[in-house]
Amino acid sequence: MKKNKQTQEATDIIIDNNTVANLTFTAYETGALEAQLTINNPQDFHNSEEAKNELNELVSEAFEASKNKLDTYEVTEN
Repeated sequence: MKKNKQTQEATDIIIDNNTVANLTFTAYETGALEAQLTINNPQDFHNSEEAKNELNELVSEAFEASKNKLDTYEVTEN
């Protein structure tokens, strides 16, 4: 049995001591990527450039983790 190694990360986006959103992602060794965004406080999230910028950085990190996993993935022959 082959195990599918993965990297998981969950990050809160906090504005003025309030958690306005959360991004959780899992990057698998094959380069597959699962991401879930939860916006807890839509008004504060959408009114904050800081929150939007932080989300963009987190999504970029998720894509980079996926790319890094794929770069090191080796297909095994049966």
